Amino acid sequence: MVKLTQRQEKLLTALAESGVGLSLKDLEGLMKVSRRTIYREFADLKLYLQSQGVAITNENGLYRLTGQVAKLDGVFEDEVAKQELTTAKRESILACQLLLACQAIKIISLALSLKVSEGTIQRDLTKLERSLSQYDLHVIKQKGVGVYIEGNEAKRRQVLTGILLNELNEYYFLRYVQKGEEVAQFKQLFLDAINPQIFRQVYQGLSQTILPVVELNSDRQMIQLILIAAISIKRAQLGKHPHASKTKDNLRYLAKVYEFFATLDSSLRAKLTTDEALFVASQIHLRDYSEQQFDLNEDQEWPLTLKVRQFVLDVSKDFGWNFQRNPDFFKRLTRHILNLEKNSHDRLPNVQIETLQTLTTKYQGLYNSIMKCWPQNFELRLVIPEYQLILLYFANEYTNRRYLQDLAALIVCENGIGTANILASRLKKELPEIKRVSITHLAVLGQVDLQQYDLILSTLELPGFPREYQLVSPLLLNDEVKRLKDYLANYHRPDYGQVKTSLVKHKNALKKLSQMKAYLDLSLKLITQTQVHKVANQGSDLGASVEETLAHIPGEIINDKEEVTLALLRRINLAPIGIPDTNLALLHTSDAGVNQCYFGIYELAHPIKMLGMDREEMQVSRYTLMVAPKEVTDLEQKVLGIISSSIVMNSENTNVFETGTSEAVQELLANQLLNEIPKEK
Repeated sequence: MVKLTQRQEKLLTALAESGVGLSLKDLEGLMKVSRRTIYREFADLKLYLQSQGVAITNENGLYRLTGQVAKLDGVFEDEVAKQELTTAKRESILACQLLLACQAIKIISLALSLKVSEGTIQRDLTKLERSLSQYDLHVIKQKGVGVYIEGNEAKRRQVLTGILLNELNEYYFLRYVQKGEEVAQFKQLFLDAINPQIFRQVYQGLSQTILPVVELNSDRQMIQLILIAAISIKRAQLGKHPHASKTKDNLRYLAKVYEFFATLDSSLRAKLTTDEALFVASQIHLRDYSEQQFDLNEDQEWPLTLKVRQFVLDVSKDFGWNFQRNPDFFKRLTRHILNLEKNSHDRLPNVQIETLQTLTTKYQGLYNSIMKCWPQNFELRLVIPEYQLILLYFANEYTNRRYLQDLAALIVCENGIGTANILASRLKKELPEIKRVSITHLAVLGQVDLQQYDLILSTLELPGFPREYQLVSPLLLNDEVKRLKDYLANYHRPDYGQVKTSLVKHKNALKKLSQMKAYLDLSLKLITQTQVHKVANQGSDLGASVEETLAHIPGEIINDKEEVTLALLRRINLAPIGIPDTNLALLHTSDAGVNQCYFGIYELAHPIKMLGMDREEMQVSRYTLMVAPKEVTDLEQKVLGIISSSIVMNSENTNVFETGTSEAVQELLANQLLNEIPKEK
């Protein structure tokens, strides 16, 4: 048998899993090698693949495997196996096996399935025993019989759900349940103890019955429901049922749960009892935000309010920052703590949540203050993720609290539209102490009176620049906001003279009316042009998609499409254009090849993988395209700036651009532009 190198196995695995294929650029990035090395590996693999009835084919610049690819399954399994399990991952898999099982499993069987020694399994079981004991779940070892977990069935399912939620990649999980794309993690986590198809059938059933009538806060909550419903079905098949009482809360959902059960195959619903229906209904109630009631009678509410107020005061004193100034923060924190106490029977599993772990590291001092002050005010004992969720409230308040001053800022950018206006909008939102924001081109920076500005921001490096400046990304990320706040907290304005904040007053009413008409005419023209267009891209080459996009834009808007294509590609290569935590990218430029300003939205048939502005990899399924002439008027600059900044003004706006119809986008832009009609001062 031919022994493949680790690089060759990784290359074949990537090609097999790619579906539509991978470009050479994709492979270079994935393999971290040069194009020449990729070609050499292709040549070295050719004879081996021919012997297996497989070939590497190139169609339109996309490489993929064709032929009897199933013969390479052993290679792919070896590649997965070579991704060595960390201790934490192995312990999670071990916990999954035992929590799902209804009979004792011999330690030797666990050792063989996880490819470790019996001694390692024994040590893992000792750690697992300590972790599960806080949920009243107990690891039982019987000599000659094996090991199993004993305890409350509902808690067993909730802990298992928490582990899976932590281990599964949410993006790939949703792709599997929605589109049927395979998820290698399933086999690793379950070792065939549960059929992954159950998850897909559960999702389809929930989508038809439950999801349309409940309000979930996030995709993560939807995944929780899918997991706990699928686990409940599996445990019911094994004859293990929870004890569930009828309450007004779970009875509200009972009819819908039975509708959901009816969508399942007869083999899956055969052992689903009334207790199972009540249990699933209670899990839906816990996650249905529309049913969350935070109102208490005065006797209950007042003591809790006092406790929260004292807790906030204690954290403020210990951390050395006043958290008592924002009533909205206090209200949101009180609601969260109330919810914790109401649902103390359904605790968050004590498993690591990566995002919260990062937050803890970033705000370690604040986290320590919260952990110190909590037990001084509340009897409820929290697990680590629950402390971290409370940290999230305090950290948001710490980074978003505003202090009004009277400052002026200058933004230096490459071409003056698009990203600079987004940055200006974010700056005004996050730092309202900045009263005036100006934008300048790099080419005319030497003509600007820098003494008129307290803060200078740039999206690109300025070697030899005479003033201190802050290098930031167009989205002004939270780290950058904190850096600017720290800078301004210690800022003392030099003796540059008074920063001008007064606006020119329009004395000529007729002239003003004419300006308003020009503003409205341009706004209406751009809004009318704005449509959501479909792009039938065949692969992951954004450049090809851009070329196809420009081909459909009328010649009166773009006179030199080749030049504009190059300008857009230069912008793509200059810095990431994806908006973090979305499937949306911003593709904006100004160029001499453009005759008229234009804005449109383009939806890709096949999502493209790229870096977001936070340098995290993301899948882009839509991008906004804004082009403008090299020289734009002040009016064009203003209108394009309003459109650009509206995209990231808030999550609701971003969602409209990411998923909305042409009509929804037009309506949003019309509202934004109407709200910005020039007013007489």
